[in-house]
Amino acid sequence: MRSRSSVRRPPSVLGSVEQGVLEQGIAALGVDVSLAQTQQLFDYAKLLQKWNQVINLTAIRQPQDIVTHHLLDSLAVLPALSDTLQCQSAPAILDVGAGAGLPGLVLAIAQPSWQITLVDTVQKKVAFMQQAIGVLGLTNARAVHARVEELQLPPFDMICSRAFSSMALFISLSRHLLAPNGVFAALKGRVEVDHEVPEGWQLSALHAIHVPFLDEDRHLFMIKR
Repeated sequence: MRSRSSVRRPPSVLGSVEQGVLEQGIAALGVDVSLAQTQQLFDYAKLLQKWNQVINLTAIRQPQDIVTHHLLDSLAVLPALSDTLQCQSAPAILDVGAGAGLPGLVLAIAQPSWQITLVDTVQKKVAFMQQAIGVLGLTNARAVHARVEELQLPPFDMICSRAFSSMALFISLSRHLLAPNGVFAALKGRVEVDHEVPEGWQLSALHAIHVPFLDEDRHLFMIKR
């Protein structure tokens, strides 16, 4: 007989407490997200947690951590990205190494006019993103199973990543997909860990990002030719 301590307990699920944290975080960020979009974000988080019990989408598993480390962390870059893209009514954005859809699907929910393509090399993660896009009814997002260096698509106004790889590798693998006046947006942790911009490129902006309820360094690098 197994001891009581060895019995595997079902993980706690996202509930009203976590939904409250999401709503408070959105208010603290001051982003323009409607009640319907907030519910979509929460539905996405619940779907992510459900799939994560079967396949390894992300190491973040605790309900509140899913809200802070994933949803709010992705939403926190929205003001800076919106400011960069303000002159474009329907910008085309590529999320490289999107994984479970972060930040791409969060951005697609918050900005319905943005046209977002998410790419990842792991088939099961792409399958999850495609399922999420269908369940959430997102008409402005698509998930592609491919290596970004082999991807051939019309150029994007912005290419973003969230802890995908080193700055140099991120740019070298995906630069063929960036429009002439486009911008790379790389979400990183501490500045000193990875801040070198490859030759031929310039750092156009560096934003210190504050994520509500998350006491960790976050920085957004904006890079242009």
